Amino acid sequence: MARRSKAVEEALERWVSKGLLEAPLAAALRDEAEGAHRARTRRWGQLLVAILGAVALILAAGLFAERNWQQLSHAARTGLLVAAGVAVWLIGLSAHRRRGWEIPGILLQAGGQAVLLVGLAYSHVAWDSGSGVAIAVGVAALVAALILWPVSFAEGVLMSAIQTAATLLYLAIFLERAVGMGEDEIVWTLDAIILLAIVVQGALMRRWDREAQDRALMAFTTSLWAGLVLAVITGFGPLDASDAGILGMDLWLLVIAGLTLWGIHHAPSELRRDAFETNLAICVAVGGLMAMFTAGETFALGSEGAGVAGALVGAIGLVYGLRAGATSVLVTGSLTALFATWVFAIGQAGALGGVVALLISAGVLFWLSTRIRAVDEGPEAV
Repeated sequence: MARRSKAVEEALERWVSKGLLEAPLAAALRDEAEGAHRARTRRWGQLLVAILGAVALILAAGLFAERNWQQLSHAARTGLLVAAGVAVWLIGLSAHRRRGWEIPGILLQAGGQAVLLVGLAYSHVAWDSGSGVAIAVGVAALVAALILWPVSFAEGVLMSAIQTAATLLYLAIFLERAVGMGEDEIVWTLDAIILLAIVVQGALMRRWDREAQDRALMAFTTSLWAGLVLAVITGFGPLDASDAGILGMDLWLLVIAGLTLWGIHHAPSELRRDAFETNLAICVAVGGLMAMFTAGETFALGSEGAGVAGALVGAIGLVYGLRAGATSVLVTGSLTALFATWVFAIGQAGALGGVVALLISAGVLFWLSTRIRAVDEGPEAV
C-alpha cells in the first residue's frame, strides 16, 4: 500500500467529523490521493533511473573518446560529435513520444543537443572563422536553431525551457563561425536578440491557447533568466565590471522581480501560475547576492555595506512572504538575511561577531517559525 499523506488523512478525518464530507466520498478521495502518490513516486524513480542511464551513456562516450580520440583528425572529431549529437537527439525525440518514456526522452534530447553544440563549437579547431567550411558550420547551427525551436516547443514545458537557452548557444556559434564576430560583438548581438525575443514573446502571450500558454510562459521565463546571464556576461566582459555593467545586472533582476509580482497580483487569470511564487523566491536569493556584490564591490562599502544590502533584500522578501502568505519567499528571505547578517558580523568583529549574529538570527528564526502557521492560513491570519 502506498504511504498516505498525513495532511490528507487529517483533512479528510476533520471534514468527515464536521459533516462536510460523507464517509464513502472521503474513502474515494483517499484512494485517489494514494494513486497520485504512487504515480509521483514512479515518475521520480523513472527520472533517477534515466539520469543514471544518461551518466552511463556519457561514460561510454568518454571511454570511446579516450581510446580513439587521438587517432582522429580535428575534422573527424567534429563530424563524430555532430553525428552522435543528432543521433542521440533523434532517439530522444522518438522515446519522448512513447508512453512512459517522456522523461528519458527529454534527457536524451537535451544530452543530444549538448553533444551537437560541443561538436559545432569544436569546429573552430579544424577551420578558421570565415572559411568556407566554418561558414557552412555556422549556417548549420542557425538552421538547427530554426528547426529545433518549434519541434521542442511542441514537446512540452521542460523542452521549451531547454530549447530557449540552447537557441542562444546556436546563435552564438553562427555569429562566430559564419559571420566572424569577436566575443564582445557576439555578446552585444545576443543582448539585442534576447531583448527582442522577450518583447515579442510578451506581446504574443495571450494569443496562445491554454495548453500552449504553459510552454510559452516557460519560454518567456527562461528568456528573462537567460537575459540576466547575458547581462552578467556583458557586465564582466565588454563592460569590464564597470559601474554601468554591475548596475545593469541589478536593473535586469529588478525587471524580472517586477514582472513576477505583476504576474502574481495583476496578470489576467489565465496567465497566473503557482510557479510565480517560486520564481519570486529565486529573485530574492539572487537579489541578495547581487545586492551584496554591488554594495561591497561597486560602491566599495566593504563587508559591512554588503551585509546590510543583502539583509535588506532578505528582509523585503521576509516581510512580503509574511504579508502575502508566500512560504517559499518567506524562507528564502530568511536565509538570505541570515547569510547577509553573518557576513556583516564577520566584517565587523571577526568570528566573535559571527557567533553573536548567528545567535541573534536564531532568535529571529524561532520567532518566524511561529509565523509560518499564519502564512499557511493566509494573509488574513498575519
